[in-house]
Amino acid sequence: MDNIEVDINPSYTMMKTLPNGLMLSEEQMDILKEYNIDYLSCKSLNELIYKVETIYDETEDDVLSNLLDILSERDYYENYNK
Repeated sequence: MDNIEVDINPSYTMMKTLPNGLMLSEEQMDILKEYNIDYLSCKSLNELIYKVETIYDETEDDVLSNLLDILSERDYYENYNK
């Protein structure tokens, strides 16, 4: 089996706190920029999820679906009583 070389870049996937209080990775911000989603105007993770869902409903892109899964799971664990 051939070895697959994977470039690991922790700074690309590490969460960073943005000026609006959201925590996103550079990877997530790049995806949002690609779809022209203004994540800096969002005041909450829930608002960002809504914006991503709106674009996903139009495109049904797997990249957005994956991002939605990640953001929704974080929203659940950060904002709902267990």
